Amino acid sequence: MTGSGTFGSGIEYSEFVEQIIYLCNRSAISFSTPMYFNSDVKITAHEIQIIEYLLEERDEKMSDVAKRLGITRGAFSNNVSKLVEKGCIVKEHRNDNKKNLYLTVTPKGLNTYKQYSKCVYERSFSQMFSTIKELSPETLDVFQKVLKDFADSLPISQKTSPDSI
Repeated sequence: MTGSGTFGSGIEYSEFVEQIIYLCNRSAISFSTPMYFNSDVKITAHEIQIIEYLLEERDEKMSDVAKRLGITRGAFSNNVSKLVEKGCIVKEHRNDNKKNLYLTVTPKGLNTYKQYSKCVYERSFSQMFSTIKELSPETLDVFQKVLKDFADSLPISQKTSPDSI
């Protein structure tokens, strides 16, 4: 980063900020682009994350899963509809409760998740985990806090007013 637009007095962190921006831009493209990930289902990383959370079997409301993922309820609902269309999840009522809908991963969804996980681990995570092993637990804690604090500072809704940014 160069020029007078560097963030206040944080010029010493400009390379770090540049890498975060690069990561965010690459992630935005990658997470929203449907790909096959060595399976027969063309799926986005956002959709896979929903499957992964559903596999945790927490029996959460859809709004709670959306909150954990850091996405709006509308975006979550849109992705759920796509996953239902692809046959990866089903919506169902349980225990004679006609009010609450629950999401369940289908065998096709589980297989797609497994293929995706294997592909992404081999492509990205194995190298990242190898690098992380070089960090002390304290350094890793600080790095995780930096990432979380940055992520929490980002607006996730177009309803955010200009005054609140």
